Amino acid sequence: MQSSYKIFIPVDGIKYSDLFDWSDPSQKCKVVQTSIQRPGLLRQNSRTGSLINCNEQKIALFRHGGDVFAINEKCPHAGGPLHLGDIEEMPDNTLCIRCPWHSWRFDLLTGKVRMPKGQNRAAKVYPVTVGENGKLSIGFDEFNARYFSGDIDF
Repeated sequence: MQSSYKIFIPVDGIKYSDLFDWSDPSQKCKVVQTSIQRPGLLRQNSRTGSLINCNEQKIALFRHGGDVFAINEKCPHAGGPLHLGDIEEMPDNTLCIRCPWHSWRFDLLTGKVRMPKGQNRAAKVYPVTVGENGKLSIGFDEFNARYFSGDIDF
């Protein structure tokens, strides 16, 4: 994904070091008890991504080794919370997020659905930069229109 023509907006309240590292085998195997607010989740026994609000968008952040991925929080299939999904490595070594509701898998680089086969839906993905002291910024094509409508306080 090209990021040269993006507007990068800083993420408040979370830094690179705060993100769970999905590539660390010792962290992957830890079991955490989680209270699930919405019925229908298949399971939630692992660490999660981080849910943030940036540019008036709910975005799920994931870290895998030195890479940080940002994807729209809502699954395009049924609206499931992608920040509660698991990262999976596909046979071709691409990384996907698996939706906790129906196990659809979305490529974290392109947003395209990888499973089930034959689907043409995609989740919106965003470029992420890591700056000094682990400060994260997310790239957008434009500022959200609400910033210009006068109904948001700065």
